[in-house]
Amino acid sequence: MSPVQGLVRLRKHQFGRQSDFGVKASASRAYAFQGVPEVDLAWTDPEIDEGSIDPVSAPRREIPVLGASLSDPQLAYNNLPLLLSAFFGGEVTPSGAGTGKTWAYTPESETVDPMDVFTYEFGDDVLTDWYQFGDGILTELAVTVPDGLGAVTAEQTWKFGSVASTGSTDMPVDGSVPTPGLSVELDPALVYGKDLAIYIADSVAGLGAGQILDAYHGGEIRLSREVDEKRYANGSQSFDVDAYATATRAIAFRFRFAKTADTVGVGSESDHWTSDTAVTRVGRFTFTSTALAQVSGAIPYSWTITAPFRYYTREEDAIGGNTIIVLEGHAFFDPDDLDGVFDTTVVNTLTDADFGS
Repeated sequence: MSPVQGLVRLRKHQFGRQSDFGVKASASRAYAFQGVPEVDLAWTDPEIDEGSIDPVSAPRREIPVLGASLSDPQLAYNNLPLLLSAFFGGEVTPSGAGTGKTWAYTPESETVDPMDVFTYEFGDDVLTDWYQFGDGILTELAVTVPDGLGAVTAEQTWKFGSVASTGSTDMPVDGSVPTPGLSVELDPALVYGKDLAIYIADSVAGLGAGQILDAYHGGEIRLSREVDEKRYANGSQSFDVDAYATATRAIAFRFRFAKTADTVGVGSESDHWTSDTAVTRVGRFTFTSTALAQVSGAIPYSWTITAPFRYYTREEDAIGGNTIIVLEGHAFFDPDDLDGVFDTTVVNTLTDADFGS
């Protein structure tokens, strides 16, 4: 008797960065994510008089809705370039001659960075039922540092411009799907809250002396954007997206602070929130792993974020028997001090070949 096919534990998520929009790439890496894609082909019944209380005429196809809500329950340093490139774009490639690779992102605000788009392969042990999505981008990314400072998580909202299936006659895949020979990283270096140091100051120059100690319990870094889909009558005979346009972008930080002299009272972060005029703050988040990306030079895995922000809200909460405050700040484009909105650098071991280009 043959075993029952379609095992949940045999699902795989494989991505590859595309060289061009509309041209699917072979996957270059498997990611240890959770979740499933969402495919709505928008079959729609016509609103017509048919002489029947039941549908008679065949439905038609409309613009499909293609996405995926995926979760990384233990964010790895080698997974960060996929998430950052899929959100910010910029065609970033790593530098570094040794095993330690540096990925630097400095997204533009006054001009539009080129989008990075990805091919996504999803399926299980039934090889005749794998999806191949093209032109994938992230529209939302929420990175959470949990109370207790355990493994950082990442919730992802993906948008895709096309879909194909190994089991479809009219939507066949390009190339060989799934791309063979890909496995998830066996022992990845993980991003932990325990490895995080937070600095907040009036300016970039003041960050070195601005470390917040004995206060940060956890929090969230939330990225989101509105993206328009563009379709042109080019005779392609498909609903595939021809281009994307980012309309707006929002970046927010949530801080779950204990009550200390840095966080409450006159001159504190809460005091800045209650100011009659918005007060500019500059924050730096520095994750430094105990694992080495490169033995020579003792270079650790790391992730650093620097951004200007202003406080918008404060909430009251508690952890155990202690009151905490939750401050939320929104990043903004600073053309002078930082000359940017969100500068971030990752040091890991992910090569350009593993990422796809």
